[in-house]
Amino acid sequence: MKESTRTALLVAARTLVAAACVALVVTARTTAGWGHLLVMLAGLAGLLALLAAYNRRFR
Repeated sequence: MKESTRTALLVAARTLVAAACVALVVTARTTAGWGHLLVMLAGLAGLLALLAAYNRRFR
């Protein structure tokens, strides 16, 4: 696989994961309860993991 194709697929996958994490946080925000809090925390943890993976390249 060419490097440019691999990079494009990686960017697309990371964008989809970020969108899914944001969607988890937004949909769980409308209701109250421990279960929904855990869903929001999982979404935020996913966003932090993406941010850490992004920043690891520039270290």
